[in-house]
Amino acid sequence: MREYTPFDVWQEMLNQMFGPSLRSRAEASSSQPRGAMLPVDVWLTDDALILEANLPGANPEDVDITFEGDTLVINATLPEPEVDGKSIIRERYHGPVHRALNLDIPVDQEKAEAVFKNGVLRLTIPRADKARTRKIQVKAG
Repeated sequence: MREYTPFDVWQEMLNQMFGPSLRSRAEASSSQPRGAMLPVDVWLTDDALILEANLPGANPEDVDITFEGDTLVINATLPEPEVDGKSIIRERYHGPVHRALNLDIPVDQEKAEAVFKNGVLRLTIPRADKARTRKIQVKAG
C-alpha cells in the first residue's frame, strides 16, 4: 500500500484549483477517474484491515466501494453546500473524490463492511484466515 504524504494531498489540491496544466504526464495519461485524491487513514489489526475517510456532506448513496482484483477502489462525491447570498471565499473542495489502494495482504472481500456515520466512512475488511496473526504458545518440556 502506498503511503501518501501531506505533499501529495497539497499537490492534488493545486491540481484541482489550477486544472490539468499542473498534472504530471503520468497522471494525465492515467485511466484513473478525475477527481481529488481521497485522504484515508488505514490500520491493520490482528483480524482486519480498517480504513476511515472523511466525506463531509456526502450520503451513503454517494459512495461507491469496489474491489478490482487486489485493489480497493473508493469513489464518492462531496456535494456543494447550499448558500444564501454570494460566496466570498470558497476553499473547501466539492466534487468527485477517488482513492485506489493496492492491498498487499490477503483479505476476505466478501465479508467487508462499510458504515457511514457523521460524515466518516469506516470500512472494515476481515483478514483472510491465512493472513491472520496467530500466536503460538510455548510449553515447557
